[in-house]
Amino acid sequence: MVSVILAAVAVVTPTATAEPANPDGLVAAYHLTTKDGWSNDLQSIVWNEKAKHYDLYFLHSADGAENPLGPRGQDWYHTTTTDFVHFTDQKQAIPASGGHATDGWKSAWTGSVINRGGTPTAYISGLKKTDGSQNIWAVASTDGGATFTKPLNDGKPVLDITAPSASVNRTDERDPYVFTYNGKTLMYVAEGDHIGVYRSTDGIRWTKADAAAEAKIQPATFFRGHTWADNAPIECPVLKTMKTPAGDKQVLFFGAKDASRGETTGTYYTVGHLDANGMFVADTDTQRLDHGPDYYGANFTGSTDISTAEDTITSLGWVGNWNYTADGVHAADNGSGPYLRRLGSYSLARELTLGADNRITQKLKTSDLKYRNVKTHTGVTKDKPVSASGKPWVDRKDTNGDVYGLYDVPNQDAAQKHTLRFRNMAGNYTGRIYIDLWQGGDWVRFNYDPTDGWYNVKARAGELDNSKKGQDSTHYYFDGLLGNGNGYSAQSLVQDQRDITLEVYTDTTSVEFVFPNGHTFTIARFSQSDKQDFKVFTEDPTGKNTVDIEVGDVGR
Repeated sequence: MVSVILAAVAVVTPTATAEPANPDGLVAAYHLTTKDGWSNDLQSIVWNEKAKHYDLYFLHSADGAENPLGPRGQDWYHTTTTDFVHFTDQKQAIPASGGHATDGWKSAWTGSVINRGGTPTAYISGLKKTDGSQNIWAVASTDGGATFTKPLNDGKPVLDITAPSASVNRTDERDPYVFTYNGKTLMYVAEGDHIGVYRSTDGIRWTKADAAAEAKIQPATFFRGHTWADNAPIECPVLKTMKTPAGDKQVLFFGAKDASRGETTGTYYTVGHLDANGMFVADTDTQRLDHGPDYYGANFTGSTDISTAEDTITSLGWVGNWNYTADGVHAADNGSGPYLRRLGSYSLARELTLGADNRITQKLKTSDLKYRNVKTHTGVTKDKPVSASGKPWVDRKDTNGDVYGLYDVPNQDAAQKHTLRFRNMAGNYTGRIYIDLWQGGDWVRFNYDPTDGWYNVKARAGELDNSKKGQDSTHYYFDGLLGNGNGYSAQSLVQDQRDITLEVYTDTTSVEFVFPNGHTFTIARFSQSDKQDFKVFTEDPTGKNTVDIEVGDVGR
């Protein structure tokens, strides 16, 4: 049986690094990271034509990772970028408390930014000062979008939860997305298990988009092809128009989960069109944009004028999950250290295109990253590989048969890119492919079957031990909704191919797996260790498999 070795290195069993002394938090080498406190949803990504940069806004909590919904509330942070790799200093854009003395907001939640008559205006959800109810406010900018300091409607809600046309459940009224369509200004609002649709002529007074109907987009529409039971609430709706070979299409993005498929919260999209009132009509079943557990609260470039179709749009997502990222993450990977005070990073930017099959293809925007110490490892041998010490490589056993160790280099930089090319010299590549990533005492394990396209990811983060939810956070990170020890499974749609290239981008705070068809899987990391051990294994039932690896350190 042919086996492959890509580097003559000793097999090292990873051990936990020394307990970090710094509880301040995690800093990514080449991903956007909050400068302080805790952060989550992306608010908007807006092209600033005058300044020739993108204005990017994200939700932030000064109370930090131990108590992100604490007494100081949430505010908006602002940064700018021209390449989605380098970002300017982060500054507050919207305060956590503002507006009217009693009817203003005491915590600024997710919303969106639209240019109204040359003035950038933010529509934000939040909690009303008097009763903590969810409402929508509008705040204008006087400095080109750097800050929003001029509340409209005397600082009172422009959409109140008590309005007859508001949320049916009288609880959820958040995450407004404002856009223009056929000369109308429309707003999509997350309202529990549906999306409320409203229209306005002045941006302040809002009525139902369809006066003759309920004007709510139901799960049967936006979650077509999926099961909605126990999935509420929908969050963060964003609508864009994208070009395809078959014509322009409206694409509705949003946050949700499908418990019936074992999918935890993530970003989904549905392709369709708008009716005369601006109500979204689905033409296809809903798809998941990223199949990992940690691509949420995403946002997108592209015009807020729905008549403008985009060839491509760029997306970033929050690398986090409400089921563990907000429950108190410890600074030590044995779960015994102090809580982190700083936590919040974002994915690499992805360039999205929509094909004639109504599926989105992603390409990570990495051309402006810097690669150092790039090395290539390749080779085929008919003998069992040996380690640098000359001792036989210890084969890993699996239920499917022998698994051959191909690559194991400990004490590498945690910020790296690995390009893995798996080929078969006679036919389609067969035999499972395994990637193990150790970071201190934490690990992420990837198990992919190229014959049927299915893969599985399991992960362990000791920093989640003893969180506010106890072992619930640890188990959810490992198991997701299934809770049966089988981690997260997804269909890559890459199968029965002779030549398969996988890319793996690792940073202190995340791992992003990328398949050749643009399918992605993102998972958060919580260890403070800046070192990792990257391992590759494969089965080889034909004796004809080969693998090439290119690896390099990554930074800005």
